[in-house]
Amino acid sequence: MNKRIKKKQMLEQKIHEFECELVVLSAENMHLLNKVGDLKSELNTLNQALKRHEEICAKNVEQTNKEFGSIKKELKRSKKPFFKR
Repeated sequence: MNKRIKKKQMLEQKIHEFECELVVLSAENMHLLNKVGDLKSELNTLNQALKRHEEICAKNVEQTNKEFGSIKKELKRSKKPFFKR
């Protein structure tokens, strides 16, 4: 009988330890889920900023190409080589 009581107590103690570990792991899991949510939000913000940046750069490239084209036309009209100007 004594052995059974000791074994029961040992098993109850292990169950208690596992329950404590479960609580700790659940708290860590919640913390990690919150962190993942924060990182997703930050990534979304960075993606939006990147898209805006790419749009602005595309407009700048277009404008620069137009200006460069007009400079090339002007140089052809004057018939002077670019490096001699």
